[in-house]
Amino acid sequence: MARANYLHSTSRYKLVTACLLFVVFGIRIASGEILVGLSQIDITPPPGGLTTGYASAQPTDGVHDPVSARVMLLRSNNSTVALVSCDLCIFNSAWLHEQMPALGIDRLLLMNTHTHAGPKLSQEDFPSVDKPWRKTVEERIIVAIKQAQSSFFKGYFAASESNIQLGYNRLVRRGDYAVTHFDNPERIPYGSVDPQVGAIRIADEDSKVRAVIINYACHPVVLGPRNTKISADYPGVTRRIVESKIGGDVMCVFVQGAGGDINPLFLARDEERDHDFDLVERMGAMLASEVMRALAFIDGKPGRSDECLCLSSESSFRHRFNADEQLTLGTSTLLINNEIGIITMPGEPFHSFQLDCRDKANVPHMYLFGYCCNGPYEWPSYLPDLVSAARGGYGASDTTKAEVGCGERLVNTGLVQLFQLQGRLKSEPMRHTFDEEPK
Repeated sequence: MARANYLHSTSRYKLVTACLLFVVFGIRIASGEILVGLSQIDITPPPGGLTTGYASAQPTDGVHDPVSARVMLLRSNNSTVALVSCDLCIFNSAWLHEQMPALGIDRLLLMNTHTHAGPKLSQEDFPSVDKPWRKTVEERIIVAIKQAQSSFFKGYFAASESNIQLGYNRLVRRGDYAVTHFDNPERIPYGSVDPQVGAIRIADEDSKVRAVIINYACHPVVLGPRNTKISADYPGVTRRIVESKIGGDVMCVFVQGAGGDINPLFLARDEERDHDFDLVERMGAMLASEVMRALAFIDGKPGRSDECLCLSSESSFRHRFNADEQLTLGTSTLLINNEIGIITMPGEPFHSFQLDCRDKANVPHMYLFGYCCNGPYEWPSYLPDLVSAARGGYGASDTTKAEVGCGERLVNTGLVQLFQLQGRLKSEPMRHTFDEEPK
């Protein structure tokens, strides 16, 4: 009984704490117009350091394609949210979050494309540089944010989707358990995935397309552990092709979805290394074609610049395997023009979370932005759904930190925030009868 009372009091305490944090971190951006600021900056390190994501990674000996940080600022009524997408595998920065108030930024959403061919920032230094590359990346992101602040324009938003399956679920079910398939030479489309390609188009007052946000859920691991070239992997190819097809000075921002359990069907794992980047080009080009198809659905459709609403929260979670350790994690929710919903999740969430968000959100266009830290907390590693956690496998058991059910709680918090922004959750009790119009 004492144990039960303890759990009850602990749960109640966490609920109250979560609600208080929810109120403290809420930002409501007034209606009227949405101002957008854009910039990008190179964060390519010199050769010689390690990449991130493979235990057997070797020092890099060159750069195949540059890696970058891409910044999009959303401002209305002097409130600003910064979306920063980096060609990095795992990266959060308490220092960056701490700099935001002085820059007039109310919320930093720091995202990673999760390329495994990007620089490992946890090592102290790279050859031929005088300070840790992590610090260089942080400083360059600040420069990029300041550049974006000098180029605000009224942004008109429109969104569309298409579908293509370029990945497989690497946790292959075997009865009540799952076996991890890191390699898939026969390109068998194992298991459940989410094939949706999300495309958010942002145009200016002259109807010129200025930016496109691409949202897709699949690990950027086309390049394998023997790769020694810095690269953005397939997201870099997709961005380059879409920017070229649209033309002008358009900037594409790739945002990784909930791809924690999804590997690409194109894996450069043969002994012959000369054609590795051919596969990267192929997958990136296929995704780019699908992005362009999604954009074609809204070709000629004017966007809207009415309002951008945002709520954020942070909550405490138990460590899954260490009872004495706790984690702080958060989620942010954006609602743009009452048409585009965005819920963020940190770490590497599994794809079922974005299916759940889309099923419940009640907005025309719903996206989950994974690998996104909205506060100065530690990287939480994988966030599996309950069923996957029970089956086990890589990313569902031994490489997790947060308690089982953490991902579901974050999704529910994000949906609560979305329903509040939509005005669907009332401040007083209410009831409708079948013959009464809702008020």
